[in-house]
Amino acid sequence: MRSPRRLSPLVFLCVMALSAVGLSGQTLFSFKVPGLNLVYYSQAHEYVIQHLARSFVNTMDYYKKFFHYTPSGKTSIFVEDFSDWGNGGATAVPQNLVFLELSPFDHAYDMMSGYERMSLIMNHELVHVVTMDKPVGSSPFFRKIFFGKVGAEKENPLSMFYTYLTSPRMYTPRWYLEGIAVFMETWMNGGLGRSLGAYDEMAFRTKVLENDVIYDALSLESEGTAVDFQIGALSYMYGARFFSFLAVKYGPQKVIDWVSVEKDSKSSFTAAFRQTFGRRLVEEWADWIKAEKEWQEENLNIIRQYPVTEFKPLTDRQMGSVSRGFYDPDRGKVYAGVNYPGQVASLSEIDVGTGRMKRLCDIKGASLYSVCALAFDKAGGRQLSSTDNNTYRDLRVYDLASGRSDKLMMDCRIG
Repeated sequence: MRSPRRLSPLVFLCVMALSAVGLSGQTLFSFKVPGLNLVYYSQAHEYVIQHLARSFVNTMDYYKKFFHYTPSGKTSIFVEDFSDWGNGGATAVPQNLVFLELSPFDHAYDMMSGYERMSLIMNHELVHVVTMDKPVGSSPFFRKIFFGKVGAEKENPLSMFYTYLTSPRMYTPRWYLEGIAVFMETWMNGGLGRSLGAYDEMAFRTKVLENDVIYDALSLESEGTAVDFQIGALSYMYGARFFSFLAVKYGPQKVIDWVSVEKDSKSSFTAAFRQTFGRRLVEEWADWIKAEKEWQEENLNIIRQYPVTEFKPLTDRQMGSVSRGFYDPDRGKVYAGVNYPGQVASLSEIDVGTGRMKRLCDIKGASLYSVCALAFDKAGGRQLSSTDNNTYRDLRVYDLASGRSDKLMMDCRIG
């Protein structure tokens, strides 16, 4: 019996090359300018690439001077188009990286300001890069030892310690990171942004009206994140509100001094707060809650001077996010998509007479605020709704008589 022969390295490479013939992967394109590597996967995106690069350069050049910031390396931006709603994300560990969802923003409830979205995303996301990348305390020393910033790995929890040594501000609460980013996106657009938006104002005014709790800094990160079914929206709202309070009380420059790390700054964001404002963060947070309640009581007193539209609640149950609704007078029902906290979103009906609420069918992949796109065929007794609302959507029809739900279209940009 002959022993098997070993392939030489050259033969092995040739075999692998031949076996790969006919296989293809995703083609990636790159657009580079000094300090930026912009990566995208479709030539259909090229209409916006140069504009996005200019938006990056304009924002980064401003932030370098504003925050006295020198990037640790080139920033990469990955452009994607996997969703119907625009979004962004950023990190600075181990490298400076921004993810950008190309679609338009979801403007439900005027949550997002309406100015040009490429500039808005750069104004917001690059604050995250600056905040986490700028060295503080002994981090320059450890970056030299470890040849850069160390990223944490789930498989090795001890790696978090090394991440903190090289990038201490990576481990700050989300309200801190999102608060300064929302504050700066509003600053950079001359006051048009979420820091001065109507939605946040309405949310806190309602809390005061209903005598609901306004979380302190600790409970926001514990109970607040547990009850926040809107995937972190509270961090944006509380953070932006607290930063705005500090700016009104102490002036915007003090806020920037806290965030803009200098040579003598403390590594911990709480220690840096006391260093900047001369008070403990928890004490200042308590003052903000008190001021917020007083401010909203003044607003409510003004509203009470004028008659408001009388209404009758259909149900006393909190419903979470609700889609556009349809009223069927013949059946005496209201139909809507409902995303109730702690439950799978559903197409539901509400009895106008009794307030009784009934789940008709699940809505897979509900969107954050508007839940789904919904249409009502009154004559046919059918509900048309969209699922997978954060990606490419499916169109489904629900028959009220039979209770059957069927898929009509799959993975389309509809609704």
